Amino acid sequence: MRRTRLQRPAIWLVVVGLTALLAACGSDNGGGSTSTGASAGASTTASAKKVGMALVLPCGSSDPWCNQGYNAAQKLASEGVVDLKVTTGAPQDTAGASQVIRQYAQTGKQLVVAYSTWADATNPVATKFPKTNFATFGIKPTSNVALFDEPIYQAAYLAGMIAGAVTKSNTISGAAGQDVPLCHAEMVAFLAGAKRTNPKVKQVTTYVGDWNDAAKSKQAILGQVNRGSDVVLACGGAQATGMAQAIKGKNVTGFGYVSDTSSQAPKNIAGTVIYDPYPYFKKMAEDTSAGKFQPGKLYSFGMPQGGVKLELNSGYSVAEIPASVKSEVEKVQQQIMDGTFKVPYVASGNGGS
Repeated sequence: MRRTRLQRPAIWLVVVGLTALLAACGSDNGGGSTSTGASAGASTTASAKKVGMALVLPCGSSDPWCNQGYNAAQKLASEGVVDLKVTTGAPQDTAGASQVIRQYAQTGKQLVVAYSTWADATNPVATKFPKTNFATFGIKPTSNVALFDEPIYQAAYLAGMIAGAVTKSNTISGAAGQDVPLCHAEMVAFLAGAKRTNPKVKQVTTYVGDWNDAAKSKQAILGQVNRGSDVVLACGGAQATGMAQAIKGKNVTGFGYVSDTSSQAPKNIAGTVIYDPYPYFKKMAEDTSAGKFQPGKLYSFGMPQGGVKLELNSGYSVAEIPASVKSEVEKVQQQIMDGTFKVPYVASGNGGS
């Protein structure tokens, strides 16, 4: 869920014609806001060749998770692939999310991306709009609802290798919003990678029960540090922010989540487990344009396909990463890329002690 950064978004224009959608979503500070992509102002002929895409985000574009989705979609719009509209800060409950998703389908968007675990909100809408393509995170695709995967566990394994090498206490930890498969697999892979370089390592994992409360995550991580953890991995945007706040200025190493937030604690954050949805959005748009999106499928872009990576922070200075470990990380990364090594994927069960 980071590196050559995607370009920063251009100034986005308010969509005048979606008054009802704005009313449903409220403001970006909790209710939601709607904007258009870089394609605004294009000629009618050019726009007709683009895929009409809507992106529904559960948080503001400054959140690490939503920032990646926001930037990836904007990049696709700037390339002229999609005619884009975005809602940030959409309601996260099923009924509220469904309303936003439905209104985009009603406006004729060809591809509606619900960028959260919104299968319950998306699937009922999709049955009413069988010609519209939808995508979200979930368990099983349906006829016109495709799913993302998020194989960040591959990059988390590499982060774990570094964690095992730099820990002085032999205790590492992880903080996630909830015990969902992607976070569970991330934490298990992090521990497995750490044990590869340091078999003595133990792990403390906390599922804080909230994806949005950075203060709550900060307190959870401070509790882990008090229990001896000196390396922390985040899974969730608020968890990444809370982690940076908790470890800044301490002799503790952190690994961020999805997009690079190392500027929040530049000396402490060793790197970020990057998730880039751009290849997902691009392939979905291409399949929509070619009439190949349906039936819905699982779109999967791991490390070999550029969907995930470990991005190291050059400003990190809490501990020295041994050159031999850096070399081993590069070796394993290449093995993941060429398929000769597969990071274990453990989506549930006991794997974090």
